[in-house]
Amino acid sequence: MDIESNIKLNDNLMKTLLVLSLLVSATALNAQTNNSPYSIIGIGDIEDSYFNRTSGLSNTGIAYRSNRNLINNNPASFSALDNQFFAGEIGIRGKYTGYYGTPIVATTNSSSDIAFKRFVIGTKVTKHLGTSAGLVPYSSESYEFNSLQPIQGTGAETANAYSQGFGGLNRVYLANSYDFFNHLSLGVDASYLFGSISQKTILQNAISYISTNKSTIYSNFYFNYGLQYYGKLNKKWDFVLGATFANKTDLYSQYSIIILAADSSQLYNQPQPQSNFSLPTSYGVGLSLTKNKKYTFVADYKYQGWSALNYSGYHYTLQNSNRVSAGFEISKKKNIYNNLYETSYFQTGLYYGNSYLNVYGQQITDMGATVGFGVNSKRSGLGYTFTLQYGIKGSQSNGLIQERYGNLTIMVSYRDLWYTKGKVFY
Repeated sequence: MDIESNIKLNDNLMKTLLVLSLLVSATALNAQTNNSPYSIIGIGDIEDSYFNRTSGLSNTGIAYRSNRNLINNNPASFSALDNQFFAGEIGIRGKYTGYYGTPIVATTNSSSDIAFKRFVIGTKVTKHLGTSAGLVPYSSESYEFNSLQPIQGTGAETANAYSQGFGGLNRVYLANSYDFFNHLSLGVDASYLFGSISQKTILQNAISYISTNKSTIYSNFYFNYGLQYYGKLNKKWDFVLGATFANKTDLYSQYSIIILAADSSQLYNQPQPQSNFSLPTSYGVGLSLTKNKKYTFVADYKYQGWSALNYSGYHYTLQNSNRVSAGFEISKKKNIYNNLYETSYFQTGLYYGNSYLNVYGQQITDMGATVGFGVNSKRSGLGYTFTLQYGIKGSQSNGLIQERYGNLTIMVSYRDLWYTKGKVFY
């Protein structure tokens, strides 16, 4: 590769990073608020979506390998990337949620938002070593509602309670995977979790007012391990077996409580001693079968052992969570100079899961379906994926609130030749 070619490659890379930065900035400026009542507990709603190539497969991808896209579902997948190529991806999601149940009134029965969700890059460092780094969400808390609560020590007297919470945890990661014997890939995802959650409760009636404000900051390192074993069943069928594992991790948490009177004077303001919130041991297994490099079936099972942590509160406990999902993909490819080039793909998927929340003796479920379509540009390294998702979370029994939501996820990807200083990997 000559000097002029290297200059052109670096110029293309700088233009790509500039476009991605502008898209991220524009998305952040247009973000709104989407409420989720169940995010009031723990560290909020834990994100099940990856906002990547597997979104149309109901985020089924523990055993999914791609030579073009960055698959965060399993850190062992990055060894499948094409040699000498750099890849970058962003993910954006728009969400609409309707709320149903006895506590819901007609004027506050829906919410919507649009937000940037993912920024990742990756490349093949050597023939067998793939790497990726990026910023993705881990959990989110967003709720706002009014209710009546009894005032302790006053008999039957009640006060209007306004509750609000927002924030969440993000994950910045560096993942590497190495391919052994062209059949086994092992990967490690080293992440740093960080973020804050703010909660406010205002109790007010004709004679009293009190505002309690709690702010909690979380942080710690988090490691996830992955494995993929792949090969051919025969001339037509390829297979991948995948697995992931993460050990129990304590998040360092520092929180403060400020209590205000009606005139904003501070009744209480003291930093609290540092404590920990633990993330449980978790694992996942997956299977992928592909026929004629065109038709792919994938299936996943995930588990998190929350019950062993013994968390509980007023009318709720944390229980073991699990999720099953499956998807099907049709990939359209062309043979160009004896190489298969993917032009487009269609995806669909189904999922069902039990969340880590048990409220009033009922574990909160989440189920739904997805459909997606992707296209790769013929004249540049750009690729686009569009995914529609419909799901139902929770139920209306026992006075609970049911969420019915629809999501539109857009992923934009770009890849180009990477500056290799004359190295060629074959």
